Amino acid sequence: MKSFLRALRWNVPVVFLATLAACSSKAPPRAQPGAECKASRDCDDGETCIQGECVSDEGDGGTMPDMDSGAAHGRLVSVQIEPQNPVVVADANTRPTVQFKLIGTYQDDYEAELENAVFDIENPFLGDLGLRSGAFKPTGVLGGETKVTGSVATSSGRLASETSLEVRIETVITGDGVPADVATRFASPVENAPLSANVLYPLDGVVMPQNVFPVDVQWERGTINDLFRVTLAKSHVSIVAYSLFVSGFTKHWQVDEDSWRGLAQTDPDEPIVLTVDRWVSATQTAVSGTPITMTLAKAAITGSVYYWNIRTTATQTCAIWLGPTCIWWVTGNADTGRIVRIDDGTGRPSDFMPNPAHGCAGCHSVSPSGRYMAADLGGGINVAGGMFDLTTDLTGNPPPSSIPLDSTYWWFSTWNPDETRLAVTRNERGAYDPSPRGALDFVNPMTGVQVPVTGVLPTNMTHPAWSPDGTQIAFVANAGSWGGENVSGDISLLEVLGTDMMGGTSVIHEGSALSGDTPGGNADSYPTWSPDSAHIVFAHGTGSRSDDKQAALYIMDRDGQNVVRLEKASPGTNNFQPNFSPFTGGGYYWVSFLSKRAYGNVEVGSRNYQQVWVAAIKVGADPEDDPSEVPYWLPGQVPNTRNISAFWAPRACRQDGESCSVGAECCGGECTKNGDDELVCTPPPPERCREYNETCSSNADCCDSAGISCINNVCSSLLL
Repeated sequence: MKSFLRALRWNVPVVFLATLAACSSKAPPRAQPGAECKASRDCDDGETCIQGECVSDEGDGGTMPDMDSGAAHGRLVSVQIEPQNPVVVADANTRPTVQFKLIGTYQDDYEAELENAVFDIENPFLGDLGLRSGAFKPTGVLGGETKVTGSVATSSGRLASETSLEVRIETVITGDGVPADVATRFASPVENAPLSANVLYPLDGVVMPQNVFPVDVQWERGTINDLFRVTLAKSHVSIVAYSLFVSGFTKHWQVDEDSWRGLAQTDPDEPIVLTVDRWVSATQTAVSGTPITMTLAKAAITGSVYYWNIRTTATQTCAIWLGPTCIWWVTGNADTGRIVRIDDGTGRPSDFMPNPAHGCAGCHSVSPSGRYMAADLGGGINVAGGMFDLTTDLTGNPPPSSIPLDSTYWWFSTWNPDETRLAVTRNERGAYDPSPRGALDFVNPMTGVQVPVTGVLPTNMTHPAWSPDGTQIAFVANAGSWGGENVSGDISLLEVLGTDMMGGTSVIHEGSALSGDTPGGNADSYPTWSPDSAHIVFAHGTGSRSDDKQAALYIMDRDGQNVVRLEKASPGTNNFQPNFSPFTGGGYYWVSFLSKRAYGNVEVGSRNYQQVWVAAIKVGADPEDDPSEVPYWLPGQVPNTRNISAFWAPRACRQDGESCSVGAECCGGECTKNGDDELVCTPPPPERCREYNETCSSNADCCDSAGISCINNVCSSLLL
């Protein structure tokens, strides 16, 4: 049970494959039955691997019931497992036992329970089944249907019988002050739309990965002394939570992690049906809510999201530079802020770099490995460029930059796949006037030094994005202003012919081509590549700035063909700055974007601030169809702040063999001396394996339990 609960811990995700055990190599011959195994190939000939133990397929010299040909009832001819097709109802606190037994039938039709039977379960994640006792105890977390087999060895092989087993998880959660007869009050709800609770979040039809942090269910109607019944259900799991509206109640219910875990991994092909019913105190009547559906895709989006949490403060900014020195400072209000991080499966941001140089870090990009972050520094105006190693402590004031802060600057940046080059856009340093247009340069990210390249580089451009396959850089050409405020622009491609060798450029989508679509405008902005480099998603509208412009999201092939609006993901005209996650899962790409749509209710959600949302995009969709799904709000954000520019990256850690100072920097968790007496990252010893949600560098680093694997530098398990 303990190992199962560890296996279902949420914070990290990975894919559990039922065939994982079969990947082990043939073990040396086992001398005795009862040896541990992962598959029957690990056992001697004539043995079967059942529940991790080698069991003999034949009688053992007199202990089997049919070995004595002179027995009173003759030989054993058939077996039957009992009970047949049992159904067990459980929750985390109530876990009733089902006692299986194997009944044998002999030649003379005599029947008896077989004491030497062994039992196996097809899906061990539903509960613990005694190999020889036949006692099954559900976990109380995961429901579903599975097969249980009972078998016994005979002189001619094993006789077996199987049955289905159904496990239902039914959890009832009662909040403070809820009356004892609350279930009775909701026995016969009536329809009355004006009085219904009206769920505002999650959105109906939303698609989320299984490892997303539990949703905060929010609704809009209710008064003092009203009762609410929140129901989330699938075929084999239901969570019912009752709440009482008292002073300060904010019309929401946060699903707990255990309940969410059970919902996600039970009946994974089914959507969750969510209903919030309201018992109106004034009329003593229960009013039914309108059901909505949520789909948890068979996917786990690993890694971390880095986004800019904007704050407006009184600052001094430089109006005129003389070389590297500011000779005219202006006092006023400016957007300052921090880049914060949300790790997958968590519900709060980490202020990992609280004191950026020059008071603000923004316009950032994260390297493909998740190891490095490039950012421009300064509030209200670009002052310097910084390069930060995300595996180090960045809480200093200022945090250490791997390049001198006054050596270079840029506005927008993008990494090549092997992290040896950074493509950046520059304007005239220190200029407040947005008229200077961007020029594309290339920088060695480890030194900050500009790198000369062959080819003619584009100017009057912004928003560069290097393709994951390294062959092209998408950018906005013919920009109507600097990247933050351009009101016109076309999506173009720069060919990358080799290291520091650039080819020609070509426009693949003109912003004016969508001027007749809502919201109109001529500005394409923020192109982003799908992980397989097959598609580009971009924003289009009246401008790139979310403060006072309008935009919607579109997807197209990498050659600019098959332009389709992502209407389900971005209805309306308040959607900006798309950015693909580097991972796919469950048949989807996943893209984050900035939206000013309402999140939840006004009490605990956000209706006045731009926030980061995430949408699933179908892989291999018909090119004429909208491949997007209804999005979800990225959990962990502060709802009453402006959040923009989200970058998804793998969990930052150092690989085996890299230099280190402490184990926390290493994927494998150990920092030890090598043969040259240098501290380097090394895999952990077997006795200190990495648990779920810890970083890793290979499968061998992870604890050998419940089929976990090291995926994107994280030990995790996802039941499919």
